[in-house]
Amino acid sequence: MKLDDVDGDDFQIEDRRGQRSAGGGLGGLGSVLGGGGKGAKVGIPALIVVIIGVVLSQVVGGGGSGSGGLDDILGQLDGQTSTQQTAPRNTDGTKDQQYEFVGDVGTLLEDYWSAEFAASDQPFSKASLVIFDAPTDTGGCGVGQPQAGPFYCPPSKKIFIDFGFYQQLEQQLGFDGDFAMAYVLAHEYGHHIQNLLGVDDEVRQAQQGASQAEANALSVKMELQADCLAGVWAKSAFEDQRLEDGDFDEAIDAAQAVGDDAIQGSNSNQESFTHGSSAQRKQWFTTGFESGDASRCDTFA
Repeated sequence: MKLDDVDGDDFQIEDRRGQRSAGGGLGGLGSVLGGGGKGAKVGIPALIVVIIGVVLSQVVGGGGSGSGGLDDILGQLDGQTSTQQTAPRNTDGTKDQQYEFVGDVGTLLEDYWSAEFAASDQPFSKASLVIFDAPTDTGGCGVGQPQAGPFYCPPSKKIFIDFGFYQQLEQQLGFDGDFAMAYVLAHEYGHHIQNLLGVDDEVRQAQQGASQAEANALSVKMELQADCLAGVWAKSAFEDQRLEDGDFDEAIDAAQAVGDDAIQGSNSNQESFTHGSSAQRKQWFTTGFESGDASRCDTFA
């Protein structure tokens, strides 16, 4: 991915590596709901109007299960705690290569979505990124655990990622290449977009009182929509000639690798899916990429 001209300093990053939250004994996150613009100017308002209407009509009565991006599905990995790899601690404030990369990609995501919201006369607020390697305060979603995987916390509007766990994804799930990491960040930023549009809150309310299967189905729709929004952003990166040979395939491979059926294996149970099958994740990322239009990300239809 071509990022030489991007100033990653524009994207807010907190590097908490080497730090441990005072509340580290509180346990994991459990289920947390959520993970230069080109494209249709009516995409953002159309997205929220269509999706909220469909969600409320599907499940009446409206706190439901959900996900913080990739956290729940990745939490099914066997032996993740014992094999956890920790990235070098960064106590002196220096910026390593991974820090620089997520800063650059974060800047592109922020620029794209802020421009889309502005074009649609919608208010926009930025997300920020927290790099961590030990239990840490999330600012509204409990104590974040490195083994939970990448996730987004709606109350604090922060994306959390542990580079050591990402290395485990490469080893166990076949993630490969810089654009696979870009896909992960774009997916989590997609949850931020859902949060800003109110989709997050509407799905939470719809999950209240719903059966587990219905709540899981809504969670899947949320995750697939985040994949689609990631694809919409990826299309803008393609049009800006930032993608290199193999980048699109890296994103597709990553999306398929974290499908519920791929994680659960031969004993997979569709009713327990919370993120979608490999085929669905590929389909919706591709839908976003091919259309470049957020209003096409109606996974609730």
